Amino acid sequence: MTTDSSLREEPQLTIRPKPSAFFLRRRFLRTFGPALALAVTGLIALLVSGTIVVPFQQTLVLRGKMGSKSDLFEDAKIQEILMRHHIRVHVTRAGSRDVATHDLSQYDFVFMSGEPAASLVRRSRADQWTGSARQPFTSPIVLATYRRYAETLASNKIATKQSAEQDQLYYTLDTGKFIETLKKGQTWNSLGIGRFGAENGNRVLAQTSNICDSNSGATYLILLAFLENGRQVPVVDPRPPGAPAGPPNLTAAKELANRVKPLVAAQGFPSADLSESYANLAEGDKPIVVIYEHQYLAMQLRAKAQSGRPDHDRVLLYPKDDILTKPQFLALKPEAERLGELITFDPELQRRAMELGFGVATPAGSTKSARLYDFLREQGLPAPAIAADDSTTPLPDNPVLEEMIKTVGDCP
Repeated sequence: MTTDSSLREEPQLTIRPKPSAFFLRRRFLRTFGPALALAVTGLIALLVSGTIVVPFQQTLVLRGKMGSKSDLFEDAKIQEILMRHHIRVHVTRAGSRDVATHDLSQYDFVFMSGEPAASLVRRSRADQWTGSARQPFTSPIVLATYRRYAETLASNKIATKQSAEQDQLYYTLDTGKFIETLKKGQTWNSLGIGRFGAENGNRVLAQTSNICDSNSGATYLILLAFLENGRQVPVVDPRPPGAPAGPPNLTAAKELANRVKPLVAAQGFPSADLSESYANLAEGDKPIVVIYEHQYLAMQLRAKAQSGRPDHDRVLLYPKDDILTKPQFLALKPEAERLGELITFDPELQRRAMELGFGVATPAGSTKSARLYDFLREQGLPAPAIAADDSTTPLPDNPVLEEMIKTVGDCP
């Protein structure tokens, strides 16, 4: 047989048998098994330890509007604790009175700094659902200042030290003498601040947040009006016998407001956040600012944690005529009730609130939080005195307060 050398053998294709499913499983496990086992083990450990949020339960997102109490919900540790309860909070910050006088339809809850603003919210929502008011914390208004200014007031018997310790942080302010000093237009130089190594020719004043917007500003106004009115609560003018029903007569409230207005107007344009300026600006800029106790104590707790000692240059004046502000949490929608319950009763949240300077679990009838002050001592910080003889300034009725706020602040 003849063969043609030009002919070539066709290529041969080898078909391999399809590997079995068992073989594939063995190969996959050999390659990825150790990593998969490690990942599963780690996930189980995290779930058991509670250090992450279980992703299988839906997170409740709540929107709230508030003033200084946003310090609580903006704190990373508070956010972490709430996430373990499957709650995330988004906060819009505004003064308490500003919150109370604007539309709240887009919010699930509000956290007002005092009763008057909370009452405005309830009144504006009379035909809508509002949950029960909760008062999880206390934080009275205080006058924050600097040591040289406090010592100047003490040398004029306008303030007294709460203890004999050289670096003590707390003074009691004789509010009556302080108001008289404001009315006389005295300056820091005229009070003798030069003896303490400073010079300041400005008038003695207390700086407040905007009276029209903030609860702290309105509370300071209440104190001024109470003292100017002979330590009497301003009231609605009585109606003459037989007079027809109508809007309340607020003539006396407006006249009283005009008498104290110069003491507020003299500070000039109010600052938005006095606690920030107090913590960061030089002492001569705003020598006395009206803030909440928790803002000052939180600053001192941070200073102690960072440096091992408190900031001895910044001190606090407690008004002898005290005004107990009662922050109120109001759920505007039913799903926010859970959050109100947690911040009122959860031990972890209460502990963190004290680390942020808030008084918690105040006994009924008490104006100060003994538990908070015990906590300060545990952290190595001095605690303010709990004075049993301090008077608590009563609040006027809402129509009277609103009239005074609008008059003093020239509010729209």
